[in-house]
Amino acid sequence: MTIFIVLFVAVFGTILLCVAAASSYFKKKQKRQIRSMLRKAEAGPSEPRVTTTLLRPANVEDGLSKLLKRFHFMERLELMIEQSGMQLTASRLLTLCALSFAATLLLGLKIRLLSTEWTALLFAAAAAFLPLLVVMRKRSKNIGDFEKQFPEALDFLARSMRAGHGFSIALEMLAADSPDPLATAFRRISNDLQLGSSLEVALGKLLSLIPLVDVRFFVSSVLLQQEIGGNLGEILSKLALIIRERFRLKGQVKAASAHGRITGLVLVLMPVVVTALMMISSPQYLTDLAADKTGRIMIYGAAIGQVLGYLAIKKITNIKV
Repeated sequence: MTIFIVLFVAVFGTILLCVAAASSYFKKKQKRQIRSMLRKAEAGPSEPRVTTTLLRPANVEDGLSKLLKRFHFMERLELMIEQSGMQLTASRLLTLCALSFAATLLLGLKIRLLSTEWTALLFAAAAAFLPLLVVMRKRSKNIGDFEKQFPEALDFLARSMRAGHGFSIALEMLAADSPDPLATAFRRISNDLQLGSSLEVALGKLLSLIPLVDVRFFVSSVLLQQEIGGNLGEILSKLALIIRERFRLKGQVKAASAHGRITGLVLVLMPVVVTALMMISSPQYLTDLAADKTGRIMIYGAAIGQVLGYLAIKKITNIKV
């Protein structure tokens, strides 16, 4: 009987500890969300008007550590990370860049890339930018997904306002029913409005977070309607139609430039594939080339030419619509 009582107390105590731990976890998570909302909405109504910056992205100042506050470029880095939607800070990103540099440098010195320390240093410098390139890639994808979802969001807002809902209620409903990244951006506007920020400030932060021409048109339309009146639902519907037409034209231009993009990809990958095949079939040829001073200069020139050619082809085939 005593054994059963001890087991019961042990099981009951374990359950209580699990419930307490879960409750503490969810309370801490809720507090973090509230602190994040307050930090993002820290700009009060006394902040300067943003109507003069509707045609260009404004700078968003986030909380930075005391060590990195003195560096001006850290503000843009924090904004880029926020636009990417990644759970990172600028200090962690720089730490990842430093670790990537150190690991590649040690590996290059270990295997003696092209028989020189300078080559290892160049490869390490290139590897240091890999975490930054990942963030930039994620940022481009995030903004591109938002751009694709934006016309549906405008139609949703227009239908909600025609049904009699207010603009703030329509924003809250849109944030609750939309996928990311659109839901995150509009949830931020809704949170800022609920925490007392003005519509100007909240939409100005959206403009900084999503630097798109369509978003600038949306912010301009909403702010002008708040000042002079008008049918906002009709305005948003027409704006959604214009964005869809631009997407259709963009698709036609992308199809027309597909041949040039494929040609550029083949021209960029061909030397890499040929080099890999030569390393398998005739490794001594490349070793002798890398051991010679003139050969190393030719390799460096070829690599630089490849990068410049890729950038030139990308610039030519990237037609803005």
